[in-house]
Amino acid sequence: MKKTIGLISIVAIAMALTLTIAFSGVALASPAVPSTSETEKLEIITTITCNGDVVESQSLNWEIDSGNLLDNSAKGLAPKEKYGKIGYNEKMIGSSGTIEFDKCFDVDTGTAPNLDVHKQIGYTAGFLGSLSHEEQLGMKIIAAGKGSSKKSCTQKGSTNHSEWKQDVCPFKYPCKDKDAVPGSCEEVNIYSKIVMTDVQAETDTEVGITDAPVNLHYKINAVGTGLVIAGVSAYVADGRGADSLGSRMTYKEKSIGYGENVEFTKDIGYKSVISP
Repeated sequence: MKKTIGLISIVAIAMALTLTIAFSGVALASPAVPSTSETEKLEIITTITCNGDVVESQSLNWEIDSGNLLDNSAKGLAPKEKYGKIGYNEKMIGSSGTIEFDKCFDVDTGTAPNLDVHKQIGYTAGFLGSLSHEEQLGMKIIAAGKGSSKKSCTQKGSTNHSEWKQDVCPFKYPCKDKDAVPGSCEEVNIYSKIVMTDVQAETDTEVGITDAPVNLHYKINAVGTGLVIAGVSAYVADGRGADSLGSRMTYKEKSIGYGENVEFTKDIGYKSVISP
């Protein structure tokens, strides 16, 4: 059976999709954000076997900063300050069917992977039953560069010193200095969605921002009848020091599988390393 969705032609009898992204910064990709002296661990194991209805949801928002997290919105990042964020949301609704669900959810604010989630879903519909599952993952890393102090930078034709000014993204500084180090800005967002009447699915999530290299991995594998969607977007900007922008990358992708016998696999990997 062949179905057409927009401009995408999909053979629904046997479908396999794979994607891998690997990025290495040109001058200085985002370094890891050092953990605080006190770290937290959260470990949750969920097992559900049910013939009927199931609702399960989860949400995580974690921010970490090498300086003061409270003054970022008003003052921005200080020179050489590093900021990181991990966001995760998931919701599953299974109605009128047989459901087997297992999930291991681990958070560690001190050691990478800082987020580690493994999930297995099995579902067979009863009368007018269906299962929907949505998962969203986001990672953000911003490392402020080190600019020149106003004492070493004087406006041409004036005796007045330039006022201190620093914007992390884009990279703007009042003047160049041989001691300046580059800044960087990275954001990766991933999502998946399953709406099926019969499915065996598995997802894996790993994110690390407190240990080098900064990295993210997400994989979804689903076999069954219905609809599967997965996508990724990424924005990366790396500086070369002072007010120079060394590289910039924007990426976006979306994959859809729909049919009676769908085999769907998407594997997404992201890594940010400091170049030698």
